[in-house]
Amino acid sequence: MQTFTNPVLPGCADPDVIYFEGTYYLYATNTDIKDPSELGFKVYSSPDLVRWTCRGMALKAEDSWGKENFWAPDIIYHNGLFYLSYSVEEHLCIATSRSPLGPFVQEKKEPLHPDTKEIDSHFFQDADGKWYLYFVRFFDSNQIWGAEMTDDLMGIKEETLTRLLIPDTPWECVQWPVNEAPYMIPHNGLYYLTYSGSHCESDYGSGYAVSDSPLGTYRKYEGNPVLRSTKEMPGVGHHCITRSPDGKDMFIVYHRHFDGTRMSPRCVCVDRIRFEKQPEGPDILVVDGPNAGPQPCFF
Repeated sequence: MQTFTNPVLPGCADPDVIYFEGTYYLYATNTDIKDPSELGFKVYSSPDLVRWTCRGMALKAEDSWGKENFWAPDIIYHNGLFYLSYSVEEHLCIATSRSPLGPFVQEKKEPLHPDTKEIDSHFFQDADGKWYLYFVRFFDSNQIWGAEMTDDLMGIKEETLTRLLIPDTPWECVQWPVNEAPYMIPHNGLYYLTYSGSHCESDYGSGYAVSDSPLGTYRKYEGNPVLRSTKEMPGVGHHCITRSPDGKDMFIVYHRHFDGTRMSPRCVCVDRIRFEKQPEGPDILVVDGPNAGPQPCFF
């Protein structure tokens, strides 16, 4: 039986993964930039979420608005195009490509909201075909907002803009009150909005909230965080969730600190995540991790 040990990819944070034509592709914040040509986003490919190969730059700074601080990419495929949503200089941008390897290009080089700082965007398509964008805005805390997207997936319908989550529990307020890194999982007619809490330099962690609609009122799970930092796995958070090729198993892909004393360069880890039935109320999300020791490969 083949095994692996976290982390699975060095020098990366804020990962997002897409499965396309038999291959997983990962995009992330580059936390180990060695020269200006690495500004933007690299793309990595894998057959199994464990063995990753760098495939070069998916998006270069010259093909985007902004010059530095390229963070937290999010990837989708729709109608023959790949859309990459990301933040640069704390503003949201969207670029497109015909290939998961890029090159991604922002055709109109300006941010989604020039006068508003925003980070950590995430695309979500509901069963009725409508697309939504979730992201973070800054006030006296980092807050998660959402909105329905325009038909071309290049902007939002401003009249639908809704504040969804604010940090209001102790585990979310270490060093700074933070709800960030939204990621949506629909399940049994409910909407599970997962997120990270507390300052990224702290112990960090991830939890979730549940609603009856994509932009509805969200109720935070009382057992949060479901992904919690440990001595062996410090600073875990900012995740995405993906499935096995047959769709039966779910995996949480997240970053952790370099070690117990240094945040960067951060690195990517992967563990199992699952829904667990309850005697009453909605199913709960359970993370089998964070795991620092050897574990069986997933498939």
